[in-house]
Amino acid sequence: MEAVSNARREGDADKSKAMIAEMMKLVGNSAFGRSGMDMSKHKEIKYESSDKAIKNKIEHFTFHGLEELNGACEITMKKRRLKNKSPIHLSIAIYQLAKLRMLQFYYDCIDFYFDRSDFQYQEMDTDSAYIAFSRENPFQDCIKPELREHFKQHKYDWFPRDYNNDVAKFDRRTPGLFKDEWSGDAMVSLSSKNYICYLPDESYKVKVSALKLLSVIASHYKVQTKDLD
Repeated sequence: MEAVSNARREGDADKSKAMIAEMMKLVGNSAFGRSGMDMSKHKEIKYESSDKAIKNKIEHFTFHGLEELNGACEITMKKRRLKNKSPIHLSIAIYQLAKLRMLQFYYDCIDFYFDRSDFQYQEMDTDSAYIAFSRENPFQDCIKPELREHFKQHKYDWFPRDYNNDVAKFDRRTPGLFKDEWSGDAMVSLSSKNYICYLPDESYKVKVSALKLLSVIASHYKVQTKDLD
């Protein structure tokens, strides 16, 4: 995790290392995907052309499927033995810790510091949240008055430090911290992975009003985990 984060910081500072930074991002993501691979779905593919061999394969207890080719058959067989050697607990932990962090952000940050009349969650994913706020600058204007001092003291538990450029760039690649990645005027959320966001442009606003939607401010926060941005 540290190696991936440091490589991405170097890529931010030196554009000649940007490709290395992107490759390290893939390394982090592939570690998650590989450790969570379901070995039970692995199959063996065999090609046979004789009727006898095809018949024997079909009658075998590991037979899974068959596709006819030009003069032969592609036969899919289940594996007789599986070696479950992947550290699946690693991918489960990464995924669940990412979900936990999103819930902590909702309950311990947004719901704690904001009145519920000032925000509305539009959509939440494993590593992001789309939130509609009642003000354009919610973290200045919408924090509960009695909690503003508390927020100042604990702000950097949730967000990158911003009191100078060096620490801001460093924290931008720190896992577990949230950053504002996108802001717009409105959002239509139909279902999981199925939504559209509108930028602050008159042509987009016309489309929104045609759908009889209220103009809102949507903010997109990204949580950094071991495998994701």
